[in-house]
Amino acid sequence: MPPLLSDAAAEFNISEAQAGLLMSLAVIPGIVLALPAGFAVNKYGFRFLGFVSTLLVAAGSLITSLADSFSLALLGRFVLGIGGAFIVVGTPALISQWFDRKNIGKAMGIYATNMPVATILAFPASTVLAQSYNDWHFPFYVGTVLAVIIAFAFVLVAREGPLRKERTQAEVAGIKPALGNSEVWKAGLVWMFFNGAAIAYLSWAKVLFESYKGLSSFEASVFASVLMYAAVFFVPIFGWASDRTGKKKPFLVGGPIALAVALIATSYASGMTLLASVIMLGIVAAMVPPVVMTIPSQNLPPNLSGTGFSIVTLCQNVGIAFAAPYAGYLIHVTENITTTFLGVSLLSLVAAAIALTMKAK
Repeated sequence: MPPLLSDAAAEFNISEAQAGLLMSLAVIPGIVLALPAGFAVNKYGFRFLGFVSTLLVAAGSLITSLADSFSLALLGRFVLGIGGAFIVVGTPALISQWFDRKNIGKAMGIYATNMPVATILAFPASTVLAQSYNDWHFPFYVGTVLAVIIAFAFVLVAREGPLRKERTQAEVAGIKPALGNSEVWKAGLVWMFFNGAAIAYLSWAKVLFESYKGLSSFEASVFASVLMYAAVFFVPIFGWASDRTGKKKPFLVGGPIALAVALIATSYASGMTLLASVIMLGIVAAMVPPVVMTIPSQNLPPNLSGTGFSIVTLCQNVGIAFAAPYAGYLIHVTENITTTFLGVSLLSLVAAAIALTMKAK
């Protein structure tokens, strides 16, 4: 959605803050459904739920592709978000069933490359498709087909792991320790504010680079996604490093601080220094995802990991939900890239402050 926000805003004659709702509506269902999704994954496993959820993503993409009004586009994003709510809880829970605590950082490091790879593919592709067909809706037709294919591929290859304890029902007594674990909630809050900063940047970087850096639409889209190119390579490295050193806190504190500094530097940069700045953004942004995803696995038994990841996902969705409208509001009010990125960097600094209170090494 981010590379298409300005086109959608123009078609529906809405403000930047309103256009940001097209991002928020895809994650708001996750705020409501995160904990129920975790309970469902604990009870039923994720193989069938993953299949149904991905079909919901296809349905949401189809509705968005056919939307001829802002309200219908919001509905499409909302339906997609319902499917996504189960996917983002179930997939890391499934992975945690296959790896012990000494190797979970490496596994999550590989898993966490999913968003960078998807962004690298989606940002330029959606821009090219929208421009080639002169229709911002067209990428969602492609997304519909892809989601249907992926749903059937998933149900064919996905398996529950050996660390999952089979239960006929999720016992309330077993769920309470997960809901009451302060370290999991702190990890979730770090993830919330860190994602808020990252998604605010990703949502509006293309528009800001076009308006204030003089880049073409395609160049701005590529530069916005460069953050993810760097993250693809460094997320597994930081996951490995956290396992190797046995330390989590330096990554959870240092990553958000470095992200805030890089955001401010990006607002002042131009030309090759702009490219270097967004590469640095990608490197430092890679420090947090593989590490924060290990906290539920290391603080909860495998059979409760679904609940732990649902807490982290709930917080993540809250961060994503307010990020795009928040940054859109800053753009609208300040009309200044430096002030906007400074406002976004404050979210990252809050994440670092919360990480300082964690008991992790």
